[in-house]
Amino acid sequence: MDDPDCDSTWEEDEEDAEDAEDEDGEDGEAAGARDADAGDGDEDEDEDPEEPRAARPSSRMTGSRNWRATRDMCRYRHNYPDLVERDCNGDTPNLSFYRNEIRFLPNGCFIEDILQNWRDNYDLLEDNHSYIQWLFPLREPGVNWHAKPLTLREVEVFKSSREIQERLVRAYELMLGFYGIRLEDRGTGTVGRAQNYQKRFQNLNWRSHNNLRITRILKSLGELGLEHFQAPLVRFFLEETLVRRELPGVRQSALDYFMFAVRCRNQRRQLVHFAWEHFRPRCKFVWGPPDKLRRFKPSPLPRPLEGSRKAEEEGKGTPGSPSETPGPSPAGPAGDEPAKAGEAVEVSLLAWLCLPHPALSRTPVFAFSE
Repeated sequence: MDDPDCDSTWEEDEEDAEDAEDEDGEDGEAAGARDADAGDGDEDEDEDPEEPRAARPSSRMTGSRNWRATRDMCRYRHNYPDLVERDCNGDTPNLSFYRNEIRFLPNGCFIEDILQNWRDNYDLLEDNHSYIQWLFPLREPGVNWHAKPLTLREVEVFKSSREIQERLVRAYELMLGFYGIRLEDRGTGTVGRAQNYQKRFQNLNWRSHNNLRITRILKSLGELGLEHFQAPLVRFFLEETLVRRELPGVRQSALDYFMFAVRCRNQRRQLVHFAWEHFRPRCKFVWGPPDKLRRFKPSPLPRPLEGSRKAEEEGKGTPGSPSETPGPSPAGPAGDEPAKAGEAVEVSLLAWLCLPHPALSRTPVFAFSE
């Protein structure tokens, strides 16, 4: 995909085109419906403002689709093709922070202080706006000019260091708890409601800047080797907003940004299809081409979060013990261990879609480019 302005989720590769011919052909990206619900605005707390382009080819979806979000997420998924990396003179501040060698700036503390002492300090996590760019760094600049963009050298060390990966997962768990979510399995990325989710969901609805933080977290997970955490978290938010009708303040960001942060195209298609199935009125769904969504055949997944619902009804909301090490389990994201609940099976299958498999031989393994 060469056009950074276009959402490439449903773009056909060579194999897709061959399959389409076998099925008497598919049209190109169809125009979506015209108007969706009003959203929360552009997610630019951590990004420099950018003027939207006026002209759009008529073949693209129009209406209330946030094209600025589309360009932003596509640019991220394609590894910032227009980005010129800064001359850092050998400095690696993001690594130094994650090695617990320096405090975050401005007026910050060491990462271990955050991970150990901020877990239940929700007021501090809410009101401090400087730590998030350090906990979840990106290759693009944010509003905290003290926090430097990731360099490619830093990215490689982040991925290869066991110590740093462990701290990154702990940082993810910290923020999940702040949002009323728990990480149930580090291997699959399965998430569910925490016991205090009602109060935390209320905060999410009231404080829309957390949508920007969640977008940053999802991007950072994909950048730093924890891609398998992306789809389960996005699926959770789609379930909460579109099925359970919770978190109305998050709904638009989940559709405009969260879904399109997932770098695995097959997982992203699954998520968009799920959103399309549950969005009402469906005729106003503008985040995917209706013709391709109707043709798309998702994996046979169990009902979303059925396991969590049952656990809540039985009062068994205690999270399972996470694995001791971050990243996929030795058995892989799908795992050979029986799932403990319907949602675990679902997330495992989502992760399985991006692993080498005879039935999906053309699927990239968490490919960074599409």
